[in-house]
Amino acid sequence: MTPSVDKLATLLTSKRYAVLCILCALVYLPNLGGYLLFDVDEPRYAETARVMTESGEWVLPYFNGEYRFEKPVLTYWLIGGAYKLLGVGELGARLPSALAAMLTVLLTCLAATRLLGPGVGLAAGAMLAVSLQFIALGRMALTDMHLTLFITATLVFFIIGIDHDDKRRGKLWLLAAWGASALAVLTKGPVGLVLPGAIAAAYIPLAGDELRKLRTIPWLSGFTLFCALMLPWYVAVTLRSDFEFFRTFIIKHNIQRFAGEVAAGGQHVEPFWYYVPVVLLGVLPWSFFLVQAVYRPLREALSGLLQRREIRDPRLFPLLWALGVIAFFSVARAKLPTYVTPAYPALAVLLAAWLNDLRLRVNHSGKPVKNLWVPAVATLLLSAGIGGFLIFGSESLAPFPLGALPGWCAAALLVGPAAALAFLLGGRLRGALGAAVLGQLFFSLVLAVGVLPLVSLHRQQPQKILVEAACDWLGNNGTLAAYRYRKTAIPFYAHRKVEYYELQDLRGGSLAALKRPAAVITRDRHLAELLAGVDGATLAGSEDGLALVLLPR
Repeated sequence: MTPSVDKLATLLTSKRYAVLCILCALVYLPNLGGYLLFDVDEPRYAETARVMTESGEWVLPYFNGEYRFEKPVLTYWLIGGAYKLLGVGELGARLPSALAAMLTVLLTCLAATRLLGPGVGLAAGAMLAVSLQFIALGRMALTDMHLTLFITATLVFFIIGIDHDDKRRGKLWLLAAWGASALAVLTKGPVGLVLPGAIAAAYIPLAGDELRKLRTIPWLSGFTLFCALMLPWYVAVTLRSDFEFFRTFIIKHNIQRFAGEVAAGGQHVEPFWYYVPVVLLGVLPWSFFLVQAVYRPLREALSGLLQRREIRDPRLFPLLWALGVIAFFSVARAKLPTYVTPAYPALAVLLAAWLNDLRLRVNHSGKPVKNLWVPAVATLLLSAGIGGFLIFGSESLAPFPLGALPGWCAAALLVGPAAALAFLLGGRLRGALGAAVLGQLFFSLVLAVGVLPLVSLHRQQPQKILVEAACDWLGNNGTLAAYRYRKTAIPFYAHRKVEYYELQDLRGGSLAALKRPAAVITRDRHLAELLAGVDGATLAGSEDGLALVLLPR
């Protein structure tokens, strides 16, 4: 390694938090508000927060005139706070997720630095920031990135505090862990305490000196802080909703969702192994390195467990963190790809630790490490395969013209792995990692300024045009409705309640009886039956497969 490279690596490592802030800003912020909200989940959070902000009702969440009790309140508060600063819109809805992703990256760097050194901290933060799952969720108005932030904070504060040299400062870190757990519970419910608590409980006996660790935890003051932050809203919303919140959120969306089906037909019910391919896809472009990164600390942990000895490996905690999250959500029958996002910070620490071990071996022996060749080549071949499909199979990707976008996407996918492999040929591991990170940054920019706006233009813009036309015609009176078109973005862009109707409503006469004047949005393929089934209905316009039907007084 040349002296200039050494100096650059030292500089970047010493300024690692600033470097990661710049990287995250480049990955998550460009064009964040430059495209419409995507159905179905983004508009639910955005609209609920809009209603809170405009009504001043910060306890009871409402969506489209009904209680929205599927999630607790903190995500709505964060988005509402952004609305207060930036105004209601796509940027305000998504900015809390982008900032949560950035803070999670910084916390991951902090944890890796404490456990394994500053170089590993920088690498872990950078690898996490540009992983596919974080690029996606850092740009979406969802609750998952907020939950990931608070669970990460809980676990990072715990591991710093539990082994801190200064007993008083250690207790402060542990108090902060209790507080972060309370915020996690306000974000998504009991999982915010149960999951990090289970990981910490597994770590203490495996790492040894458990009596000292247990005495270090401020149980009384910590639990008091936890309850003081979490309980007021839970008590208020339960009482004000006449216990409807408890029935909907605790029973239906926690106990039933964990144990089995939530919706008829087994919605979200997946097999036990579901998260194996999900995680491998989500950590791209590091997927082919992940098995080796997890295998070595897992082998060490199992060896220590079998020999009944303390496990001093600093990778033990991120290993338990990652596997604990994945195992917890694998046991649950209802599964979604976003649920295991809290495992990604720990996986990034394990990946960075493994790469650092390889770098030290290269520096010691002066020879390239063969462990990297197979995953590096596999990553390049996978990227080439996806790129080739994008270029030559672009006609099957979308029902609208893509122009030069498939070529740009293919180039963005290939440039990082190709450059990284070139650096590996020269034995420059740090250069390879940097090239891979910059390649993913390029890919994220192509998504932000090319892919997402184009998809929004064809998928969401026609709906918004018809919603605005309907609202202009209705004014402050009448009814806005949708027939066989149950899209959640309509209330957000209409700023009013929407009545949803299905075929049985048309046949039963309830649609014809709705309060007039009324404007109804439907798909072109349902237009004929709507016009035939409702007296006085007239077609007012159409946009890319959608139609607007007016029902005058």
